[in-house]
Amino acid sequence: MQLSSVLSLLAVGTLAAAQASNNVTTGKLGDARPVRNNPVIGEVWIAEFDSETVKGTFKAVAAQIGINYTIDITGLPEENGPYNYHIHVRAVPENGTCADTGAHLDSYVRGQEPPCEASLPATCEVGDLSGKYGKVAGGHIQKEFHDPYTATNIIQLGYIGNRAVVFHDKSSARVACANIKKAPVSATP
Repeated sequence: MQLSSVLSLLAVGTLAAAQASNNVTTGKLGDARPVRNNPVIGEVWIAEFDSETVKGTFKAVAAQIGINYTIDITGLPEENGPYNYHIHVRAVPENGTCADTGAHLDSYVRGQEPPCEASLPATCEVGDLSGKYGKVAGGHIQKEFHDPYTATNIIQLGYIGNRAVVFHDKSSARVACANIKKAPVSATP
């Protein structure tokens, strides 16, 4: 056996042992990869919450890598928090039922268990935003963060278009949801 083959086998064995000892859960397709090809940098996508109790916006702005998010929502009762929030695979149907939004966006087939480790966001479900960037308490929620693994490019595994953002209360019930839609381009004078 050549020395290069032996070294390759040692490297693979060392990598496998390191992964096993870290107990890091990655998806069946590996870790999420940063998105570098959003079609229009600065393009805005918005989910508007306008129920009797929950109002506000969940805004996504395409960046050079991934998406910049801004959450500005009121009406989630603080006593039912903290709230998880995720991007789900299906849009909210016309009847407004959050239960019909499907599972979390999980492009790399990771699953929810064990829970996402915020210090290793590439190992989390792509749509598990609260797992990566922290739960929210309720009341008036104002939060900004950048996620490199979500996309506005339809060919990417982390594509957010025609999907829903869903807030779950402390019992995991889906309590608020809204569709993520491309914002109309403002007319310029």
